[in-house]
This record gives sequence, C-alpha cells and structure tokens, in this order.
Amino acid sequence: MNRTMLAYVIPLAMVMLTPAHAANVYNTSGQTLDVYGRVEIDATNEGANNSDDNSTDTQGDMTSSARLGLKGSSQVNQEVSLFGKAEWQAAGETDDGNEFKTRYMYLGVDFGDKGKLAFGQQYTPVYTSLVGTIDIFDQWGMEAQDGMYGESRQSGQVIYTNQYGPLTVQAGYQFHNEDGTDVTGTNIGEMENEEQNNAYSAAIVYDTGIGLNLRAAVANQTFDKDAEINTYGVGADYDVGDFYAAFVYLGSRADNGASSNSETDLNSYDLVGAYVMNQYRFYTGYGQQRRSGSALADAYEAVRSYKLGVEYNITSNALTWVEYRHNDGDIDTNYSSSSDFHYDDASNQLGKNEIAVSAQYNF
Repeated sequence: MNRTMLAYVIPLAMVMLTPAHAANVYNTSGQTLDVYGRVEIDATNEGANNSDDNSTDTQGDMTSSARLGLKGSSQVNQEVSLFGKAEWQAAGETDDGNEFKTRYMYLGVDFGDKGKLAFGQQYTPVYTSLVGTIDIFDQWGMEAQDGMYGESRQSGQVIYTNQYGPLTVQAGYQFHNEDGTDVTGTNIGEMENEEQNNAYSAAIVYDTGIGLNLRAAVANQTFDKDAEINTYGVGADYDVGDFYAAFVYLGSRADNGASSNSETDLNSYDLVGAYVMNQYRFYTGYGQQRRSGSALADAYEAVRSYKLGVEYNITSNALTWVEYRHNDGDIDTNYSSSSDFHYDDASNQLGKNEIAVSAQYNF
C-alpha cells in the first residue's frame, strides 16, 4: 500500500517516476541510475478468524520485509529516451518462507509528446488510472477489489500512456497467462486452474483543473473453455490543500463458459478520505463488494470493510502508523456450479477486528 504521506493520488505516469527517497548513483551523458529501498516491521493482531467468528481469542503476529529497487533512463536523442525499472521484495527468514518476489520488471521507450510504451511486469491501466486513487492505506485497503482484474501488478504487459491537454489516456495488452493469476498469486476472478489467453485494458482521466479528476477504465480477459471476464469502473478524486477524498466503483462480469448458470457479477464500492496536519496523516475508508449471478446460489456481500488510520512521519524517510480494520462481510456457504472455473469464496478471510502497528524506513 502507499507509504508516502503526501502521495495520495497515484500519478498516471507512475511507472516512469523515481521513488521519493531514491539515491542517484549515476548521472552522466544523458544516462541515469537510481537506487531505492525500504525496511518495514509490522505487528498485527486479529480479533477473530473471520467476520462470523465471535470468538474472543486473538491472533498476534510480527513480520518484517525489505524492498530494493533500481530505476534508470538513457537519452537516445532529443525526442526519444529509454527507461527501465526493477524492484524486489524479501520477507524475513521465518516470516514468509524466506520468500523473494519480483514486484516490477519492465523497460520502455519515451517518445516525448507522442507518449510512452512500457513492456513487462507493472500495474495495469485499471489500477494506475482508477483503482490506485483509493490505495492510500499503509497496511490494508482495497479489500473490495479482491479477485478483480487490475487490483495488483500483472506480468507480460504492453502499456501505452499519453496526455492530451487535460486528458490522460492509457491502453494495455497482456499476453498469455498460464494460471490466470496476478503477480501476487491471487486468482483473477478466482478462476481456478484456467489459462488466460490474453487481456485488454484502457483508461481515461480528465483533470478539471480545480483539484477534481474524473476517471473511467475497462478491461476484457479471455480464458480457455470459452470463458471471459469483463471489468469496468468509474471514479473521482478531489485534492485540495491538506484534504484528499476519492471514490471508485469497480464491477466485473465473469462467464465461465458453461451452458447454464455461468455468470458471476462482482460490484465493489470504495470511499476514502485523508487529512494532513503537520507530521500526521489521518485517513479512513469504507469498502464493499457484492457478489451475485446465476453461478451463485445466493447473492451476498463478501466484503464490508471499515478502516481507520493514523500515520506519523518521524523524519523525511522514516514513519510509523497505527491502523484498525473491521469487517462484517458475509460468508458464502451456498456456492453451486459444475465448473471449476468460478469465484470460490468458501470462507471470508478477513478478520472481524484487526489492528496493526508498523514502522518503516526508506532509503
């Protein structure tokens, strides 16, 4: 989630930006190289296994992680430059199986006022131009978009970005994906063991010039077995002085290719707000996801999540925060389908009441 105190709005050209704390280690003859990273400690406490668990038992945990990234560019001529970025994350030795993950891995070409092309593992236009505006939490957030295309980074993408006056446009194509998951391992639409043939996405943002941005995005994924997912969303964000607010609606319709009872609809709503006062940031949000359709026995609300947070910036590169999350989403126990290509939510994985205390150092 977003860690920088003032970086509320995800910039549309975020894949080209240098992190705020990056150290420039090479800059000569039109070539630059920046190195950046962070170390984070998280202590979390979960009040119950899920929203239907009334147990008073608590589950505490402390984890550590670190990130390291490289970002560079090279000027070809006055109009064209090349750029690339790679970022990795490692968990503590006993925290996550000593897991080492690649977060970003892409290169691209910047044609100046003709736009940018980026190739590789990066955020989708759905995230960069729409969903990212509600990603203001340090610890949690975006639960309402769980299982929907664009909530995280995707591999094998080609993305074009350009700006025309107050309009910014993005278009993306994703190549074949053998297991239909994003880079975090989450099933896209919970499509189990299905190969994604390809995916298309596009987004547009209109800057009104008064701190208000209007946003829209669409995406289409095709899978084997004649299955398909269409994703669509709209949103708005307002940034004035020390105050920020954003709303995003994201919906999707999945057709598993079966002759009957084949459709599942997801509708998510997310509202967030934040206020900065000196070295503090106060932020809150509400997210809801409703699931319905012929592939489900009954419609239900998988997520109803309320969140509060306070962040304190100790120095320009060190911060700490406390966040609280409450969820009372329903648990789906009535799923019915003959296909293994479906949204499978046998249990609600969000804790009923959770609190996190964390610290982070950026370099």
